[in-house]
Amino acid sequence: MMISWDRRALWAGALKFGTKARKAVAGRPDPLLRLTAALLVVAAAGAAAGTNSADRVTVEARREGDAVIVEAHAWLRADLPVAWDVLTNYDRYAEFIPDLKSSRIVARSGNTVIVEQKGQVGFFLFRFPMEVTMSVTERPRTGIASHAIAGTFQEMTGSYTLVPDGEGLRLTYSGRMVPDFILPPLVGTAALKAAVQKQFGALVKEMERRARLQDP
Repeated sequence: MMISWDRRALWAGALKFGTKARKAVAGRPDPLLRLTAALLVVAAAGAAAGTNSADRVTVEARREGDAVIVEAHAWLRADLPVAWDVLTNYDRYAEFIPDLKSSRIVARSGNTVIVEQKGQVGFFLFRFPMEVTMSVTERPRTGIASHAIAGTFQEMTGSYTLVPDGEGLRLTYSGRMVPDFILPPLVGTAALKAAVQKQFGALVKEMERRARLQDP
């Protein structure tokens, strides 16, 4: 079942856990319950902010066993050559994508590129290290597909697709991630979703910024 992080459900969950935390031990609430309530409040606030500030960007996440499946969609004002250049300029990713400390091309052979990235995923009190080397297959001006060949994920596959749509483009991302570290069920999914939302939104913003520079 797809999780779209309905704000009312998140707030209700936070209030429910907050009530349990207050009643757990008279005058001594359970710290774990208090932390869970706080994380749910942050997730709800993040969902509300994302809805208000990026109506053209949607991100959904769901859990499948140890894996988190994330899908993102956006409509943006940019022409295909500009968007493609931004998407495939891996060496510049760290300049505009939050939490990414470095991104560099290690090797290239035809349409296959080996890219090494380092950074961290940050969400409230959680900080997940991210060091991954990916094999990226390019489909010129159509999209890219990647899979991790080394790093802090047992499995990490993803694909971006660019499709002309009216006076702009539709950008779609689909990813499957199995971290090589402990990922709390509810909060962990929210953390990865928030990270993808932040980075996907930054990619869209950079594509539109570059497109504006091309305008006469």
